[in-house]
Amino acid sequence: AFQGKEMFHKTVRFAQFYFIDSFILLCCGAEFHLLSFHLDTTKDDLKRYKQRSFCRLVQKFPMSSTMEITSLSAVNDFYSYIVLTAGSNRALEVFDLNTGCSTAVIPEVHTRSVYQICQNKGSSFSTQQPEAYNLFMTTAPGDGIKLWDLRTLK
Repeated sequence: AFQGKEMFHKTVRFAQFYFIDSFILLCCGAEFHLLSFHLDTTKDDLKRYKQRSFCRLVQKFPMSSTMEITSLSAVNDFYSYIVLTAGSNRALEVFDLNTGCSTAVIPEVHTRSVYQICQNKGSSFSTQQPEAYNLFMTTAPGDGIKLWDLRTLK
């Protein structure tokens, strides 16, 4: 399935599969898009030129008070409704896609814009306490790494 450039008002900076490959998340400007998709893999020589695969917008999620999303993190390895975004305004925003809205904003996370967010996705080589999945890290140029807890946002 192909999405035309007319769908996006700015450059798409980041894209990933989400919710165990059920959806696609992508960042465009100060918002991220949740897309559903279907890839048709049937072979039919008579209808091979007809496009039956599709990709559709489910919802757009704008980040508060920012010009550009600089980083996005969402777990695809298991069912998680949490999406973390960071913006050019140095804030971090937590979205709950189960409710379809923003649940928290942390202003001035770093002295510069967050370059990367990394959520704990677990490991197939070891077991962890369930509380460990509430941890995530952020990093910004020249500002080191910060470890966060989703429960306290500290």
